[in-house]
Amino acid sequence: MTSIQSKLSLLISSTVLASLTACGVGNLDGDLEGAVMNEDNMGQMTEALCANGDGVNSAMAALAVATAKELGRWQPSKDFVIDSSYRLALSSTGKSLCADKKCWNTQAILDLQKAAFGKVKFGSVTFNADNFRARLYAEYNEQKDCEARAGSAGSNCPVEDHKLTFKSSSPGACDTLFTFDAKTPSGGTLKTPQLLKNKLIYVGYPENEYLAFSTTGTTVTIDPTLGLNDGGTTTGGSCSATCVKVSSTDITGQCCSCGGATKKFAKSTWNATTFLCQ
Repeated sequence: MTSIQSKLSLLISSTVLASLTACGVGNLDGDLEGAVMNEDNMGQMTEALCANGDGVNSAMAALAVATAKELGRWQPSKDFVIDSSYRLALSSTGKSLCADKKCWNTQAILDLQKAAFGKVKFGSVTFNADNFRARLYAEYNEQKDCEARAGSAGSNCPVEDHKLTFKSSSPGACDTLFTFDAKTPSGGTLKTPQLLKNKLIYVGYPENEYLAFSTTGTTVTIDPTLGLNDGGTTTGGSCSATCVKVSSTDITGQCCSCGGATKKFAKSTWNATTFLCQ
């Protein structure tokens, strides 16, 4: 087994273990002891973890990353609201936490709720904005319901106050792993960082495999994003291999490739920081 395969096997095994734990499967040591992850198994597991259907799961994972990077926390019931069009939107509290007071990357992902069908592609996947809006609406309300029960017996939603700080990004099983230092607001060590997953219900935890939430005890990691958290400009003279890209600077006319064809970025009609390869 190659080094890359070994890393992939470890990542997938960790993700499966976390999923089984979240689902309440018992006797994990006995269930998993002696299990062998061969190449066929890894291929099947990767395909399952990275299945993107209508593109909604990956967009929700991107929202989790953008929220962590810009707002520095996952407190969805405080930092988001449902607007008059039944879309998830940033609250005034949420915007106040961002350096630009607009949360440009988070806003760009939220604005995908307005995209016309067929306009956004994630590789061969056609993104469905209507499904994205409906899922965010439903999951946000589920998040609020869970947090309303946080003080009751048997609740699974207690979470410490926390501060997330971007640490690094690296290749993941599906796309890009984004890792954040997770500490108390004063810089101390969290007692139960694994419970931060309870703040990701608004983006589909635990059924959204694209989140691939994991923790080392001092960090938390999310994967993947499919270009929605990259920002910045592409390197001069190079082509970005992505069908959609968010960027804080104008990359109109820069080279990109989508579906195997070389094209150029054009600004979307619904958000000034979202560019489509067309």
